Amino acid sequence: MSLKAIILICSVIAFIVLNSKFMRDDPEYRKQSEKQKMFGDPLGIKRFKRQPRKMSILTAVLVGPVLLYTLYATFITG
Repeated sequence: MSLKAIILICSVIAFIVLNSKFMRDDPEYRKQSEKQKMFGDPLGIKRFKRQPRKMSILTAVLVGPVLLYTLYATFITG
């Protein structure tokens, strides 16, 4: 398995853990998650408008490590 795939799997696990923490600790976030339909807002734009800080953190945890690895690999190869 490639390093990029391992980083992606770890990012997804970190995303799930952080999302479940937000669900436990924040009743407003939990209420929004329960009301939201699965395919009603696939990009999560409405959610970003309501909770920009938490959604930015979740996006950074999910996408950040893979993008940093790609940037690092591009930098090393020249």
